[in-house]
Amino acid sequence: MFKSELKFLSQHKMMLMVLLMIALIPAIYCYLYLSSMWNTYGHTDDIPVAVVNHDRAVTFHGQHIAIGRQLTRSLENSSSLNFHHLSASTAHRQLKAGKLYLVVTIPRNFSNHATTLLTATPHQMTLHYDLNSGANYIVSKMTTGASTAITNQVSHNVTQLETHILLSALNGATTGMTRSANGSSQLVTGTQQLLNGNQKLLTATAPLKNPALTTGLSASYAGLMQVQNGSQTLSHALTSGSMRLATIATRPTTATALAAPVVAKTNDIASVPNNGTGMAPFAIAIGLYVGGIALGTMYDGRRTYSRPHSAFAWWGSKATIITGVAGVQSSLLYLTLHQANTLTTRSNLQLFAAILLGSLLFLSLIFCLRLLLGGFGTWLISIVLVMQLASSGGLYPLPLVSNFAKALNPWLPMTYLIQVLRSAISTNISLPGAWSIMILMTIGFNLLIVLRFHLDLKRNPLTH
Repeated sequence: MFKSELKFLSQHKMMLMVLLMIALIPAIYCYLYLSSMWNTYGHTDDIPVAVVNHDRAVTFHGQHIAIGRQLTRSLENSSSLNFHHLSASTAHRQLKAGKLYLVVTIPRNFSNHATTLLTATPHQMTLHYDLNSGANYIVSKMTTGASTAITNQVSHNVTQLETHILLSALNGATTGMTRSANGSSQLVTGTQQLLNGNQKLLTATAPLKNPALTTGLSASYAGLMQVQNGSQTLSHALTSGSMRLATIATRPTTATALAAPVVAKTNDIASVPNNGTGMAPFAIAIGLYVGGIALGTMYDGRRTYSRPHSAFAWWGSKATIITGVAGVQSSLLYLTLHQANTLTTRSNLQLFAAILLGSLLFLSLIFCLRLLLGGFGTWLISIVLVMQLASSGGLYPLPLVSNFAKALNPWLPMTYLIQVLRSAISTNISLPGAWSIMILMTIGFNLLIVLRFHLDLKRNPLTH
């Protein structure tokens, strides 16, 4: 028996080639799938994000403070993410469209609030983060981590600034105390000189000697001037030190603000409640394709049970059955998602339409490949699945995958199905282009099937 099998294969080289290609499928699968995301976390600097700077610089204690400008430059030079300095309208428009994954907004009063942290009425500085987890759930987790790191870094820098201001104030107070000590010494010296002058006056007035009287008056005058200078020095020094210390409040609110000078406000424009919802578009697309493979394997899309009068009649008889299965398949999947998985959506109608069109698209593709290419087409169906898993953007976004996967992305039907599914489930954006491409692909595959039936009828008019 074994020898007869070998003899058959040696006589039918195409069958031997089919077996070898089937044996290659696991290797091709692993290579394409793993290479597309081999080092995704090593390419986070390719994730496009935006920084919007509304901050206005201020001057405080002689220092020019422009924290917003410094932060913007720092982020643009950062290698953690691919930051772009954009206007607010452009950034939020691209975020909604899924072209950006995070927008960092620095408000107008950011630097000004930094000057209030040591006062009796401190204002914490707020950084605003807008993300779109519906566009890609995995990337939203990456950008959330990045936003935390940004907030911590700015808090560290602001704390350094406030510490410098605090130490400057204390240094000013110390200088004032030193000057007040000098003023006190001057007071003591002046007082002593005044006493000496008075003594000379008393001595001089006894015999009424004019020269001695003059000398005593001069000494008294000098002593009075020294007392006056010392008094002024002491007054100014104490006032200066007091004013420097007065700028620093000691209330609990001040301590709280200084401990956490920067706070984050995060807004998710297409919030995804859990990982299942985020992965649903990818899972739905895979399920529909696998279901298409099963139908393509079990149902003969070519065999007829009566003589076809035309290629369209032949195609119509098969398409009716296949479309009916697609409708049942889509309805069951839709009900399972809502009833069993309790999937929340933005549009139930759009979700069902996307599932039905996706089912028809994949079935058209699978039957087209099998009817046009035979055994090679069956093999190619599996390869197309692998390419779609690697390149459709269902798991990781394009910035994180290989260049080969990026090049394949616009040519794969699953790319557009995942886009419309995400819109129906979370992002709720209009995608007329994706819908149109899916419809045109479906029509194109079916026209190729009709052409194949037409050629078969021309070769053999009695084909059954």
